[in-house]
Amino acid sequence: MKFSSTLLLLLFAIFSYSQNLLTNGSFEDENICTEYHVNCAPAAWISTFNGYSNYYKDANRAHSGTHCIAIEAGHSKIPFSRTFIRSQLLCKMHKGHQYRIEFFVKSRHDILDSMGIYFTSFDFLFFKDKPYEKIIPSMYAADGSNKFVKGDTSWQKVTIDYTAKGDEQYIALGNFSKRDITGGTGIPKENHFFVFIDDVSLTPLNANEKICSDWQAAKEKIYDQHERHEYLNILIRTYAGSGKFLESPELSSTSVTVIDTLVLPDVLFASGKADLEPTSYQLLDSFSKNIIGKQVDSLVVAGHTDSTGTSELNAKLSFDRAKTVVNYFIAKSLIKPEQAVTKGWGSSKPLAENQTPQGRQKNRRVEVFLYIRE
Repeated sequence: MKFSSTLLLLLFAIFSYSQNLLTNGSFEDENICTEYHVNCAPAAWISTFNGYSNYYKDANRAHSGTHCIAIEAGHSKIPFSRTFIRSQLLCKMHKGHQYRIEFFVKSRHDILDSMGIYFTSFDFLFFKDKPYEKIIPSMYAADGSNKFVKGDTSWQKVTIDYTAKGDEQYIALGNFSKRDITGGTGIPKENHFFVFIDDVSLTPLNANEKICSDWQAAKEKIYDQHERHEYLNILIRTYAGSGKFLESPELSSTSVTVIDTLVLPDVLFASGKADLEPTSYQLLDSFSKNIIGKQVDSLVVAGHTDSTGTSELNAKLSFDRAKTVVNYFIAKSLIKPEQAVTKGWGSSKPLAENQTPQGRQKNRRVEVFLYIRE
């Protein structure tokens, strides 16, 4: 982690590294298809329909930006006609961990409750074992915290918390209703029942769970799949049901940052100085065992004083004491200098009242926060 970003997190006291495990969920990045060399589809997302007349580039139609996707939930004249969009996850999710999927939908038809999310360990494009209406999705949009407003043609947000099984590789969105959508659409010369989708995201609920370190390489591989239209159909016809093409990609797991803390009281420093007392070494050496052999993300050390003395002197003393602790770990080669953040808060963050000797002693401290990636 870069020093500037770590410092920013410290300043705002926000140590949330949750990041989107899906790429191009806003559909803004355009794919250039292999056969026509035109930007007729979003990068990273592929539709089960061989054309992308459902890829819209219209700021007035999109939820944000200028792009959005429409999926066919049904057709007036073709029984059980429906399309899905699918993408690949950037990182592997941890089994038993919770993740939040959010996206925006809109439709003039009362069919949003049937929209669903389907996580698979295989590529949904090559799934031919059963009709789409027989598939049971991982969750329905109606399972979310939102309640759809019927007849509302504006964007409505879907928020669902999902417990991972640990084998998810792909995600598909579409209409998973067991019944067919029939009848007229109410739109002249339009036989498709469309649902518009935009701004899809999948993020860990654990604030200390980070996106995998090789997510950029995974993104490049996902973006490199340019087959659409008939070229995609050829691949599906050739390899559907074949273990050769259905082999799942190797995904790196998200990493969880474990926080370990240590508080050094004032008595472990020389009175009014930044020098460590010999009695502090045993405590620091014991804490150092938590660092050995671990993948350290960052070490944040913050010094504090009581309100005695000027604010300038307190700020300097608190910073110098924190720096002494940082240098201790660096000297033992437990961390690299660029992994450390040193702060001197002076008397601005007291734990107790400064009116009593006991309170002032409690406020004089150095706090150590160790962030380890697992």
